[in-house]
Amino acid sequence: MINYFILKFRSLLVKKPKRKLVLSPEDYEMGRKYASCQPHPFKKGKTLWDLCYDKYESINTIDNLNKFIFNEI
Repeated sequence: MINYFILKFRSLLVKKPKRKLVLSPEDYEMGRKYASCQPHPFKKGKTLWDLCYDKYESINTIDNLNKFIFNEI
């Protein structure tokens, strides 16, 4: 329950990206901050970042974030 309120409070402070994210450090950081504030679409207690993060390839992470942020799924 407390995690829900923390996510809601953090989501008020972080803006949703208005354009597609590209492979740059600034966009990666913006996407990480936004996805860390959004709930996981399927699992309770996780964030969107847990779903999109790929520890081997950052381009896959950016692509996954773009799919979820701009409803391309």
